[in-house]
Amino acid sequence: MKFRQQTLVFLVALMLIAVINPVVRGAEFRRTFLLEAGARYEISVRIKTDLEDAPTLASVYIHGEHGEYLRSTQLSRSLKGPHQWQHISTVVTAPLGAEKATVVFSAPAGVLMEWDEFNIRRIEADRAAEALIEQGLVYTGLIVDARGLDLKRGMSPRVYSQEGQLIYAGVTAAFEFLQEYGIASYGQELSPELLRRIQPGEKSVKVSPLVVRALDVTGSTENSVIISNDDAAAILDALNTYDFLAHYSVIFLVD
Repeated sequence: MKFRQQTLVFLVALMLIAVINPVVRGAEFRRTFLLEAGARYEISVRIKTDLEDAPTLASVYIHGEHGEYLRSTQLSRSLKGPHQWQHISTVVTAPLGAEKATVVFSAPAGVLMEWDEFNIRRIEADRAAEALIEQGLVYTGLIVDARGLDLKRGMSPRVYSQEGQLIYAGVTAAFEFLQEYGIASYGQELSPELLRRIQPGEKSVKVSPLVVRALDVTGSTENSVIISNDDAAAILDALNTYDFLAHYSVIFLVD
């Protein structure tokens, strides 16, 4: 049975922010908007590029009343094909003291990107969907078993499908997050300490990993992996319920 997280959207004008843009071209799209501390917002945009499997990055930087940095979140996605419109969205929660956020959608240098239908809306999570996470009925993280392949540990590991689609790109974390936690965790065997990497929220929440087997190692530094197309599809399908990749809930099992 497939579970999907649902959201109840406030229809009151004060609780809905929507910005619809004409089609715009460039390498980066940036907007700043006001926040209410404790509120959750869904940010979405429709994007297409001129490159096959172009990696795109959605970054949200949250600042306080005096401009001080509070938090950031990043979401990396590979678009399926050139000149095909695709929606990208992410959900953020404004921490205490939050005043405004800047959202940036970007593509690699030299890649032409077009976007429209940019929207920001305040949402309230469906309690039933949160209960699914608490009961362990959705995946809370990704475990890539790369043992026997001599995978090298690195600062920016990536996961590709057999067709070359980029599934996970670990190059988008804020510097502070990177310094403290790293892009992914590594280990030879699963342990309670290692599994904390994919545990959302409170310690009482069950850990439910999606485990895939790496088929090969790739990249000039041999720190990225290739997985089957079926496993790649399973990951993308699971993200519709809970986007664990946006929280960098990734573990690599290595020798």
